[in-house]
Amino acid sequence: LTASAVRRPDGSMGVQMTRGLPQVEDLKLKILEILDREGKSLVALNTMLCAGDINEHLVQRKMEIRDDAANRIIWNGVMTKAVAIALNPITVIDLLSGAVIDVVMILTLSKVYGIAMTEAGAVELLQKIAISMGGITAGELVANFGLSSLKGLLGLATPATGGLALGPYLSVAVTQAAIGGVSCYGIGQVTKTYLANGASWGDDGPKAVVSKILSSLDEDSILNRIKDELRAKLDLRGGEKQQS
Repeated sequence: LTASAVRRPDGSMGVQMTRGLPQVEDLKLKILEILDREGKSLVALNTMLCAGDINEHLVQRKMEIRDDAANRIIWNGVMTKAVAIALNPITVIDLLSGAVIDVVMILTLSKVYGIAMTEAGAVELLQKIAISMGGITAGELVANFGLSSLKGLLGLATPATGGLALGPYLSVAVTQAAIGGVSCYGIGQVTKTYLANGASWGDDGPKAVVSKILSSLDEDSILNRIKDELRAKLDLRGGEKQQS
């Protein structure tokens, strides 16, 4: 804006502001001066900002890939444990085999997240998770032991009954296996969270982490999915045996 003197209708003098031509030459010279002096630094800064955005995107993508891989490992562990429990008629051994599968799953997850872990470390982590799960683990153990005993009796009775006990055996086996599978799923999700956090429980401790994860699980949905997939696997095995 430029000021100019004008005469008012009453004859007095006043000031009027009018828009003048933009004065950009000095600004252009200043910009050129800065570019000449700081050009390399500005280019480097811009490159760093772009690289930062790219790196952030890559980190996010890497986390997503790890999470997907971890979820696949967890579900494979769930179904492996369920099948092992369902097909093992010997009381207690099916429970021990399930614990071994939990440990193997933890070790496999640790490799996905690049966390060095020994078998003893995996067992210790499993114990800590089991303690933090508290009543759920105890309830699962009681239910599994009872179902395991019943399954063992039905398994022994199957030959004597001419196969009539096979139906009840499979029903009990699927139920016991599904319960063990849900527990394995919870253990896997807790382990994944622990490892994704750099093998740390954070400020809240393991019980808070476990409680938060377990409260977010849809146990009925998981239970039904395990049963459906397990029945499909058992039917497939049965079909293969008949063909052979």
